[in-house]
Amino acid sequence: MKSEFENRDISGLMNDVLKSIALLNKAIESHFGMSSARTLTLLAFTEKRIMRMNELSEAMSLKTSTSTRMIDSLVEDGFVERGNDEFDRRLVTVGLTIKGKKVAKDIKAFRDRYFDSIKDKVK
Repeated sequence: MKSEFENRDISGLMNDVLKSIALLNKAIESHFGMSSARTLTLLAFTEKRIMRMNELSEAMSLKTSTSTRMIDSLVEDGFVERGNDEFDRRLVTVGLTIKGKKVAKDIKAFRDRYFDSIKDKVK
């Protein structure tokens, strides 16, 4: 069983982590001029290059209707393109355009530098 001190330590650490993530999201929004929801959607494609809409929704823990609206916006801005599944043309697939890949890569690098700067402060 954890002592009161250990629980306070963990709680403080969690608060620091949440604060750092919130600051990172604000920095990304400011630097890239897009909401954290849009950047998280772009970053969802780092594991898979092309996904079905339901896969994207599951990966982001969103309803399909919510992720569809986000994708609509990203398609309109040229970051994402729609297609059809090669085996079942009824299924919609989505993937990053060249522009989307570049921005996702830049966001990931920005995020990695941010986390590195935090690690350097902790050392």
